[in-house]
Amino acid sequence: MSKEQEIIRTLQAENERLKETVRQRDLFIKNTIGRYLTDEVLEEILAHQDHLTIGGERREVTILFTDLRSSTELSERMNPMDFIRMLNHYLSEMIEIINAWQGNILEFVGDAIVAVFGAPRPNEEAPRDAVACAVAMQRRMTAVNAWNRAEGYPDIAMGIGIHTGEAVLGNIGSETRTKYDMIGRNVNLASRIEGYTKGGQILVSSQTLAAAGDMVVTDAAKEMRVTPKGIRGEIPLYAVIGFGRSRIPQE
Repeated sequence: MSKEQEIIRTLQAENERLKETVRQRDLFIKNTIGRYLTDEVLEEILAHQDHLTIGGERREVTILFTDLRSSTELSERMNPMDFIRMLNHYLSEMIEIINAWQGNILEFVGDAIVAVFGAPRPNEEAPRDAVACAVAMQRRMTAVNAWNRAEGYPDIAMGIGIHTGEAVLGNIGSETRTKYDMIGRNVNLASRIEGYTKGGQILVSSQTLAAAGDMVVTDAAKEMRVTPKGIRGEIPLYAVIGFGRSRIPQE
């Protein structure tokens, strides 16, 4: 082997070693930090490690808020360890479904979930995916409560509110702590819509319903007109009871 060939072989070996080091580092990040971030956000961070430029834009997205009913009373009545175990099981089931429908969870506020569809990567089917996801989540509650009863825990019920509109998305925070988040009137409205729901119910705005497609099934008898705080005039809300052939179990 010539000296030149030996140098080339050494450089190739070093290059492979560096590639493996990077692969192991990224794997470590995914296995640790990935527990707190969605796959899409994590991939954006790994792709832009020198300049975290996720978002920083105004975009139309579909926003989903969930909340458990009477969770404060349950937390005060139940053994703390049992309550957290029950809550973690519920959240793990919901996270699985949100991930499957390309939603990105931005935050857990106690037992509440804040998710966005259509960010950080654009998705033209975001309204459809969000509604289909919500139906799947409510359907999964049957299995969640079956598990609860088997463990000696009470049944729980979740409300879901969905709205589609423009929001500002981007990194918020400082150099020491940054959070990918969304801000805007439409985010607040999605939260307000969720506040009108009952346990087991999905309420969506007219914007979401119009954009989600004809596979969405609503109950006309449960349509309502409300005046959310900070919104001028009444707006209609539609009760979703199914998507395609999938239906939410009705009481």
